[in-house]
Amino acid sequence: MVPTFLIGGGWEAAGFIHTYGRFLRAATRDAERRIAIVIAEEAGLDLPERFRQSQGVFESVGGASGEFFSVFVSDAAPLTLEVLASQRPTGIFVCGGLTPAYQRALCVDPAWVNYLHDQQIPYGGFSAGAAIAATRAIVGGWQRQVAQRNIVIADEHISEDELLIDVRAGLGLVSFAVDVHASQWGTLTRLLHSVDQGSVTHGWAIDEDTMLEVDASGIHVHGLGHAYRVQRSTSGALDLQMARAGATFAK
Repeated sequence: MVPTFLIGGGWEAAGFIHTYGRFLRAATRDAERRIAIVIAEEAGLDLPERFRQSQGVFESVGGASGEFFSVFVSDAAPLTLEVLASQRPTGIFVCGGLTPAYQRALCVDPAWVNYLHDQQIPYGGFSAGAAIAATRAIVGGWQRQVAQRNIVIADEHISEDELLIDVRAGLGLVSFAVDVHASQWGTLTRLLHSVDQGSVTHGWAIDEDTMLEVDASGIHVHGLGHAYRVQRSTSGALDLQMARAGATFAK
């Protein structure tokens, strides 16, 4: 499987070594690094500035400026296998922003993911980049339809411009759904309702400055905050587990 690193957002410098730093080490091949930083276009976003911001975080944990290159994507210019393979990256890191925009630019035709599998190239995702790593990706929504009426399940500010819980095809790098900014934005409730209504079978909500590392040995929690695992128990009720750094779970 592709080594996968899912960061729940956040800009606390004390957390970078536990999140970005771990991905940086995994993306080092024969003492060399060439990391693609992928950013989706959205209205008002300064793409070069967002690239510099992400590169600066990597440099703070040991990266060098020449080891990173930008890949800007959009609906009209999605990421392709040819574009990625031509750059011969040792790692790919997908940034945050409007999650539906990332889903459209990266997941509608995810043939490029085959290159990651073939070359065993690590994938890192921050916020939206973490959410779309799932087979079924939660991309937004703050209400749920129950008995022909809409009920509020989270604050409107986490909607990502979507009304109802919106689950779309993701990259398939992990089998579980992912929501991000869990404690900070209250997205854990959106994950709970996504599982309850059957849009996803199970998932993790990840705090800011916290990361799930997924490899052949399991799911490992790193960073400063918590991660919350939601699944349906054998009795049919929802089962919620809270984990901190150092915890490991079976996939």
